[in-house]
Amino acid sequence: MDTVRIGLIGAGVIGAAHSAVLQQIRRAAGTRVELVAVAEPAAERRALFADLYGYHQLFADAGELLARAEINTVFICTPTAFHAGLVCAAARRGFHVFCEKPLAMDCPQAAQMVAAVERAGVQSQIGLVLRFSAVYTVMRALLRDARAGRPLAVLFRDDQCFPIRGVHDSAWRADPTLTAGGTLIEHGVHDLDLLTWFFGPVQRLRAWEQNRTGHPGIEDYMAVELEFADGMRAQLVNVWHNMIQRLSNRRLEIFCEGAYIASDADMSGEISCQFGDGSEERLPEDEVLRRFISMQPDIPEALRSCSGIAYLMQDLAFVEALLAGGTAAPNMRVGLAAQRLAAAAYHAARTGGEVEVATFLAEGEHATQ
Repeated sequence: MDTVRIGLIGAGVIGAAHSAVLQQIRRAAGTRVELVAVAEPAAERRALFADLYGYHQLFADAGELLARAEINTVFICTPTAFHAGLVCAAARRGFHVFCEKPLAMDCPQAAQMVAAVERAGVQSQIGLVLRFSAVYTVMRALLRDARAGRPLAVLFRDDQCFPIRGVHDSAWRADPTLTAGGTLIEHGVHDLDLLTWFFGPVQRLRAWEQNRTGHPGIEDYMAVELEFADGMRAQLVNVWHNMIQRLSNRRLEIFCEGAYIASDADMSGEISCQFGDGSEERLPEDEVLRRFISMQPDIPEALRSCSGIAYLMQDLAFVEALLAGGTAAPNMRVGLAAQRLAAAAYHAARTGGEVEVATFLAEGEHATQ
């Protein structure tokens, strides 16, 4: 592909995040990246995105964008309920597709999306942005230090202000017709994917669910205990609260036979680590970024100072895969795997039992969340 010509569907919070970093990528890549079109029902949002990011073909309807815009690539940044239809429609037109997480409202929809992009032969990427975090990439590398030994236990807390106000300010998160669920599928799906990226497939799990905010079908608390192939267990807690000013929304602690690795930062920040009988050390943010950059030798010089912005690194990976004719990652099959793991957790919470993940999937219990 000579030029990635992008159409954005959805001019909300996450659409703005992608547009801001794509604009930086466009400046670094010159004429090889173009922000062409935006589809958004609200006229004032369309005008704002044209002014801020340079989109010059404006549509009120996503279908019109797909039919008429001069593009070859689509970023889908709508509420979850619209993902499946838009991905399938974009794939039928031969457009490469980036879709925000979670992939779909349920697993059958997600499977249809995977089938659509694979049948069309287009590239796809799912917005599991934690795979591009400087902190988590360096933590994953530290785990592979021979001194660490086997992982023994993981404690992972993910908390966030219920995302209908504050910086997220997305009223649709409280509408069960538009969202796939609550804190686990709409936010913790990142965490489920990260844990499998770190430690491999989950063999079995248990889960506990609560809804205290009172939005039907949208849980605000989920605790999941996951057991991996080697018997190591991870405890994941997802909670949506009402504290709008909380600065950190994740803490990850990993205990190994010979190491302790932890961080309160989920994108860019410092890491605490201890190996053997030595004292606990702190890797400051600049050292974490230095190590991260050393693992990304192909970052364009113009973007190296921005490498701590995980959304930029994520979108850059997608754009570069398209320009090089390579394979984008993580693709929608990865998104489907994360969605199925979330479905297994919901099933465990609602039945009160332990779920063998492979058996659950084989029996088709993942039909709904």
